[in-house]
Amino acid sequence: MAYMMMLVADDATQVSAVLKAWKSIHVDDMVFMDSVCYHRAGHGRPPIHIPMRFAFGPPDRGQQHCSVTLFGLAQDEATVQACIEQAELVMGDLDEPENGMLVAWPLAIVKGYPKQSRRGGEAAE
Repeated sequence: MAYMMMLVADDATQVSAVLKAWKSIHVDDMVFMDSVCYHRAGHGRPPIHIPMRFAFGPPDRGQQHCSVTLFGLAQDEATVQACIEQAELVMGDLDEPENGMLVAWPLAIVKGYPKQSRRGGEAAE
């Protein structure tokens, strides 16, 4: 069963190294974006707006980008565990405060992943 992974990297300078590490274990079809950390940028102010899940747009109300969020697919749970190990080699223990996080959840329906070769029926490299 395929899994959706979401990695939030608090240090944007580590993203390239994480992507390189994941490519070495054949997890390289990732989407990433700048993200806003409301818990840090809103110190001293009551929350004004809580966005809907996966609401994308530019920061507003004085918010600032402070992390990078990566989304990607893993073929199975073993691959997710390998991604966690590789991410922690770059980022350090994800259980440490302000060191990012990785979550994954199983996908019941996935179409188009992994990409299939038109000739051999095997996953394309």
